[in-house]
Parts: sequence; structure tokens; C-alpha cells
Amino acid sequence: MRRLLFSTMLVVALSGLWTSSALAAGPGPAQLARAGWDCFLPPLDFNPNVHCAPPGQLARVVSGEARSAMFVTYATVDLGAERAPFLGTERLIRSDLYHGQPCPTDPPSYQYSSLFPRFGWNYMICHTFDSPW
Repeated sequence: MRRLLFSTMLVVALSGLWTSSALAAGPGPAQLARAGWDCFLPPLDFNPNVHCAPPGQLARVVSGEARSAMFVTYATVDLGAERAPFLGTERLIRSDLYHGQPCPTDPPSYQYSSLFPRFGWNYMICHTFDSPW
């Protein structure tokens, strides 16, 4: 019983760390980079937000090996920011696995967008925030 209670409390505590409000006051791009994440700034003309991917995930996306991926996005152009407003996540799916699925979290279109025209990556992307494109 103690083990179940401890496990439940741990899951609740950890899940709270990754809510939008917790991340808004939580780690910034610099902290994630120190933890091995790959943070990058896309070309500013269409997306002035720092993006971070878990260790190794960005390389698998760039090479086309990843079936799917998830990035976190901050409202800053400063890769060295210790704290930055958390915008949300971006879900990527390789284009050959995309079959018109809706993106219910990406206003205003609620559709996946292609990353190929902007990055040359053969992936579709769904944002959990109002994306700039």
C-alpha cells in the first residue's frame, strides 16, 4: 500500500512539472541545453521562438529517421535564456505516416503544416499554441 501511495504521489508530482503553467516558471532554453537537449532558433522571418528537442531527437528528425518527435517552444530569441515564457509543444510526424489527421490544438487552422517548404524536413507539424504559420 505504501509503495502504491508513493508511486501515485510521484506520478502526480512529476506530471505537474510539465504543465504549461509549471514550465512558464520552469526551465528555459539554457537549462535544457545544459541537460543535453538541442535548442535552436529557426529563421526569424517566420518563427521568432526558440525550440528545444530532447537529446538526440533533432538529429533523428533532420536525418528523417524519427517516425515522430516532440519539441518544446519558448517565446524568446535568446538561446541562452535561463527562463523564458513557455509557448507549448510541437508534435511532428513523418510525412509518409501522415494521413490527414486533424490537429485540434493548433489554431486558427487546426491542421498539420508541412515543414518541408521551410526546413526541407519531410515532416508535418502540429502546435499546441497559436503558431506563427
